[in-house]
Amino acid sequence: MNDGFEQMRIAQGVEQLPELEWQNLVHGKPVLRLEVLRAIACHATRPLPLQIFLLENQGRLAAAAICEPVTAGSADNPLDALLFGRTAGVFRGLRVSTQPVLVFHTPLMRHSPVVVRSADAAVQRRLLDRLLDCIEEYAAALKVGIAFVGVTPEDEPLWDSLRIRRYLGSEFESTARLEVEWSDFDSYVTHLRQRSRNAAYNARNERNRNRMCAVDIRQIRCTDADARALYRIARDHYRHKNGRDPLYGPQFLPQLSKALGDDLLIFEAVRNGERVAMLAVVRSGAVGWVAWFGIELHDRPNDFTYANIMFYHPADWAPAMGLKTLLYGTGVQQAKARRGCRLITCHQFYRPYRELFRMVAGPYLTIHQAWYRRKRR
Repeated sequence: MNDGFEQMRIAQGVEQLPELEWQNLVHGKPVLRLEVLRAIACHATRPLPLQIFLLENQGRLAAAAICEPVTAGSADNPLDALLFGRTAGVFRGLRVSTQPVLVFHTPLMRHSPVVVRSADAAVQRRLLDRLLDCIEEYAAALKVGIAFVGVTPEDEPLWDSLRIRRYLGSEFESTARLEVEWSDFDSYVTHLRQRSRNAAYNARNERNRNRMCAVDIRQIRCTDADARALYRIARDHYRHKNGRDPLYGPQFLPQLSKALGDDLLIFEAVRNGERVAMLAVVRSGAVGWVAWFGIELHDRPNDFTYANIMFYHPADWAPAMGLKTLLYGTGVQQAKARRGCRLITCHQFYRPYRELFRMVAGPYLTIHQAWYRRKRR
């Protein structure tokens, strides 16, 4: 698709991405690093047929969008799972589904699936509109719906464009973002005190309690043996919280460690010689993505290991490593807010192909959003 300025093509899988151009485009966005996408594509625990829509200008990447196409016969539909939750199977049995649909999302985190290169707001808007035009033309030719998942108000150009184009929208959960505005743990406590004296007191008290319980948190090199053990902790924790296995398999971390090198930061918490928790962070520029966490489910004394490995220990090492931002996921949001994180509401935007389904989907999304807001209180 070419209008004389930009041309769109679709990469069928991450191996077709131009490596250097892609890395330059997504710098500062660790969720979209090519090494991450390759590892999840290779070791996903379910079929994950990623397509990447690429907008090129004079042979250079100008914009991109990550898509998981869901056909009429697909066994997995991330949009249905989002909208219908655990009742998705029931709805499918009643022949109620959003598929076929192009679901634009990042597989491992709620994050905008669209990235545009340009610091100039007007140029960025033009590139984004061109990309969306191409996506909509492609979807119309296939007679399928379109969904963008993980868009926040901070993704202002995309947010505005989808609303102008009359996509149906609904919020569904939030992520957390910690801006690192201190140099060490003591100045982090001072930072917390500006918001809440109780938060500052609890941070120091919980850190001391963790040390008194002889918990040692340290950064480690990820050997193959360590990777397998770390995966088991992360997998079991994920199963406990979500009732299913994570999207990544046991070979995911070893491949990612080899590919990222020093940009994969791995920490463990050890008590009495036993590993009791793990944390893995992907780094890109000054941004760190707190990507994987696991904690031992049994024999858990009240030693605040979770708070220390997730927040208090990073308060020390993040500034020293030049990180200005830490990106967290969607769980235990109030605990994150108390420790200095800013909560960011995620939205999905959906355009059904059939007008009749749009008439039904609109009221449903309104109810879905009201239900979610009530649940969040």
